[in-house]
Amino acid sequence: MTRTLLAIFAHPDDETFGAGGTLARYAADGTRVALICATRGEAGIAGLSPEEAGQVRERELRSAAATLGIAEIRLLGYGDGKLAQAEPEEVVGQLVSAIRDIRPQVVITFGPDGISGHPDHIAIHRLATQAFDRTGLSARLYYVMPSEATWQGCGVPPSPAQDGRPVVGVDVAAHLVAKVQAMQRHASQNPPYPGPPVEEATRLACHEYFALARPSIVANGLTDLFAALPRRPRSNLQASRHERRIRLTTLEGKTKGGQH
Repeated sequence: MTRTLLAIFAHPDDETFGAGGTLARYAADGTRVALICATRGEAGIAGLSPEEAGQVRERELRSAAATLGIAEIRLLGYGDGKLAQAEPEEVVGQLVSAIRDIRPQVVITFGPDGISGHPDHIAIHRLATQAFDRTGLSARLYYVMPSEATWQGCGVPPSPAQDGRPVVGVDVAAHLVAKVQAMQRHASQNPPYPGPPVEEATRLACHEYFALARPSIVANGLTDLFAALPRRPRSNLQASRHERRIRLTTLEGKTKGGQH
């Protein structure tokens, strides 16, 4: 079965600046990579009307996505800068439907900090997390972590706080040229690495980091978003229920064995 990774972000360029190396790596490995973008970024170009800006940014997004190897893009069409004011149940409902349709094994989105603190980033974190929890799919949810990579792409310094979650460091060294090329596709956003991609790639961090939010486990040294995870230990309640089931099964067996 083909592996599927779904990225859920707020704006065109979030996918590239925050996680472009990772998306390119998995696409190159044969993983189907899909993207949900909540807005068209129509507030992101000074001097253009929202409609004109949205058209430009959508074109840039599709070009960057092709460079990274993203196979599918779904635009939700919410207002740039207004995602936090959108009706939550409506957005969550759309995301639940999309996640169930795409059926990813891995979902990535922003963490509670939204990396840059942008209200839309924080909103998509909250909405995507709620949607993920409602799908009932056996999948993993990761949050983009502040790191050297996000500092380079988003201007946000790394944070030592991990919230106790397992961290996956994805080696993207072989895909940095594609990441730079995708950054440059978002020309309206004045990408920070405008020079020849091969040269600019040497200046980028070789790892992008993600915190495992779901399932809740303890693990160290993970390097692959799809890697086998240690089994989650049973809670005391789960263990006691399991023990009761065993006792009941044993008693039933004895009862049946004593009947003739």
